[in-house]
Amino acid sequence: MEFETKDIRNVALAGHSQTGKTTLLEQLLHAGGVLAKAAAVESGKTVSSSSPEESLRRISIYASLAHLERKGCLLNLWDTPGASDFTGEVISAFRSSESALLLVDSRTGAQVETVKLWRDLDRRSKPRMVFLNRVDDARSNVMAAVQDLHDKFNVEICQVTIPMGSGPAFRGVIDVLHGKAYFKGASGLEGAGTEVPPEYAEACRSARNVLMGSAAEGDDDLLVKFIDEGELTDEEIMAGLKAAFAANKVVPCFCGDPLHGSGLLPLLDFIADVCPSPEDSLELALTADGTESAVKIASGGAFGALVVKTAGDQFSGKLSYLKLISGSLSADSSAFNLNGGKAEKIGKLYRTQGRKLEEIKTAHAGDICVVAKIGAATGDSLAADAAAL
Repeated sequence: MEFETKDIRNVALAGHSQTGKTTLLEQLLHAGGVLAKAAAVESGKTVSSSSPEESLRRISIYASLAHLERKGCLLNLWDTPGASDFTGEVISAFRSSESALLLVDSRTGAQVETVKLWRDLDRRSKPRMVFLNRVDDARSNVMAAVQDLHDKFNVEICQVTIPMGSGPAFRGVIDVLHGKAYFKGASGLEGAGTEVPPEYAEACRSARNVLMGSAAEGDDDLLVKFIDEGELTDEEIMAGLKAAFAANKVVPCFCGDPLHGSGLLPLLDFIADVCPSPEDSLELALTADGTESAVKIASGGAFGALVVKTAGDQFSGKLSYLKLISGSLSADSSAFNLNGGKAEKIGKLYRTQGRKLEEIKTAHAGDICVVAKIGAATGDSLAADAAAL
């Protein structure tokens, strides 16, 4: 299936080591219908365990890309290492994503790598969300973690989901944006959204008021209306959040217990509905005149792409991950390497589900696809011909 630029969402999952990034991605793929059953990290068989070493050590060493479809959108999700030794892998994921999702342990708040990652996102002016993990643990304190993030980074944290209970009494989450409760399911999947229980109605109203204020930051007209009337419609909140988030004015916050399938569906819906598409965002690439310039991602025009990552596969050989900047790329075509000054033969074209390669015929601007056995290196710019990009 092909996806237009406006329907693509590229998100990098990042965080301090052992905050649950791989588990979250695995459970998102399960909730999104990609996996019939989510594998445990301890099994070494998760989608993003892309090498034997990762499976053996039970940690992420390489950035791994997976995808799912949600509400007509393609969600490209990077799972990145948490250890500082593998920062280069995180950078490649940040470089090719329009937004990031930082995982934070609700028991500890922001940790050392959280601070480093946050600063790197600041340097890139990249919007970010936060997911507070392990809400089911007895030591969890969601409000303390939210306050810690606010104090450390001096940013507005708006809670899109709030917990129903905490520790062993945790029952699920409330989607403040849509006014729905999602209870933990016995099967490991969240049930469909239901009415908010009466005992959480006041907490939901309070969080929604904060969310409306955050949405109003995205649009002057909404801000005036919110000040005058103190209320915004669901559609206005959604539109305001999209603008405020894309402008990096607010940090949406989610919570849950991914290991047991809780807090996932509101997050997937938010990524599809609110996170920015690659359309009109800027990428640094080598242009035809030999200089590196900011190029606007656009669906029209001739093909152009940036090699954001290079990896090896025992069956397919060298794999090059391409972030398409303009136009489209089809299998069995050719491209010109502006850095190497030579033509590259494009054979089969793939999307990746971790280590698994899935053949596709065409990819469009903003998408991240994979080609095998080309000579380009990480950071090289590809174009339709020597004068195209």
